[in-house]
Amino acid sequence: MDITPRISSLQETSQQSHPLLRRSRTVVATADRVLITSWVGWFDCLGPLVGAATGEDETLSCLKSSNADLLICTDLLESGNGPSLVRKAKQLKPDLKALMLIQRPVLRTLLDAIEAHCDGLCAHELVGSGTLLAALSAIESDGTYLDSVVAGVLRHGRLGNGKTSSQIDNLSLREGDVLRGICKGMSNQNIADELYLSIDTVKSHVHNLLQKLPARDRTHAVVVAFRDGLVELPQRLPRWQ
Repeated sequence: MDITPRISSLQETSQQSHPLLRRSRTVVATADRVLITSWVGWFDCLGPLVGAATGEDETLSCLKSSNADLLICTDLLESGNGPSLVRKAKQLKPDLKALMLIQRPVLRTLLDAIEAHCDGLCAHELVGSGTLLAALSAIESDGTYLDSVVAGVLRHGRLGNGKTSSQIDNLSLREGDVLRGICKGMSNQNIADELYLSIDTVKSHVHNLLQKLPARDRTHAVVVAFRDGLVELPQRLPRWQ
C-alpha cells in the first residue's frame, strides 16, 4: 500500500500529544524493537517515559522501580505476553492504566486481555491514524476503550449460541442504542454525537447498562452483549425522536 499521500497527516498525528500522556509516567513494552525505538523517540516531546522493555519480567521490574501510572504494551512480547503482563501489573499497581495494542487479533488473546482488566484495546495497525490518541481520550473520559477492529473480532468470535437473551427486555430503547454503540467501538462522545444526546445522558445510560447486564465495565459489557446475543449491529445507530 502506498501511504505517500498520507505522510503529512501521519507526521502531524505523531507530533500530537494528549493530556493523559503529559500527566502520566509511562512504561512501554513490546517485542517489536523497531516499534519500541520509535516510541522512545516519540515520547521525547511528550510526557515522561520512565521505562521500556521487550519482555514481561523486565517490564514488571520497570513498574516496580518507578511510580509509573500508565502502561502501553503489545500483546506479543519476547517473553511472556501482554494479557499476562497487564494482569500482574494490575496486581502490583491497582490504579495503573493499561492500553494494549493488539498485533495478533485472535479471540482468545482479546478475552484474556479483557479478563486482565485492560483499560484499552486497539488494533496495532491503526495506531498511526490517531487511534492511540483516541484510545487515551476514551480511557480518560469513559474508563475503558475498544476500537472497531477489536469489537469486530469479538462480534464474529461466536462467544455464545446465537440465541437472544431475555436480558434485552430489561433495556430501554436508548440503552439498547447505547449498547450497540459501545459494541461498535464508539466512545461516549461518539455515541452522544450519533444519537444527539448530551455526554452526561450517555454516561447515565452506560451506568444503567452495567448494572442491568451486569458487567464490571464497558469492555466486559461488549463480551456479555455478544455472548448473550443482545445486539445485532446495524450500519448506523437508529436516531430515536
